[in-house]
Amino acid sequence: MKSEKKNFGFTLIELVVALFILSLVLSSAIYSVQQYADERVLLKDRFFAHNVAWNQLMKRYQVSQAWSATSNQIVLKKKGKELQGRTDWIWELEIEKAMGQDLYRYQVMVESPDNNKTQSTLAVYLIKSN
Repeated sequence: MKSEKKNFGFTLIELVVALFILSLVLSSAIYSVQQYADERVLLKDRFFAHNVAWNQLMKRYQVSQAWSATSNQIVLKKKGKELQGRTDWIWELEIEKAMGQDLYRYQVMVESPDNNKTQSTLAVYLIKSN
């Protein structure tokens, strides 16, 4: 009688290959989740920066249209900080003459206080009232 030995199971090479494939899949999944989280933060910051720029341009528009009696009392600055989304955003307004009588280009650039990188730039053309 000859005794036959049957081996059931995986060899060490098969286990190493399976673990390598599993590590590739898991690392790419973690990378994708991290990228999604980073993009979400960037979009949130860009949204708040756009709000700051839009607010500054709207102040200028209200004054140019003399919408209310209080529009004459609005203090118009060319630089400042505005709190939006628990962050003090730094904004700067540039005004330059455009073609046409009393037509000016108002451009607001908003920077993040963390990295001094421009997050938003919005521009509008208005007839200057003062």
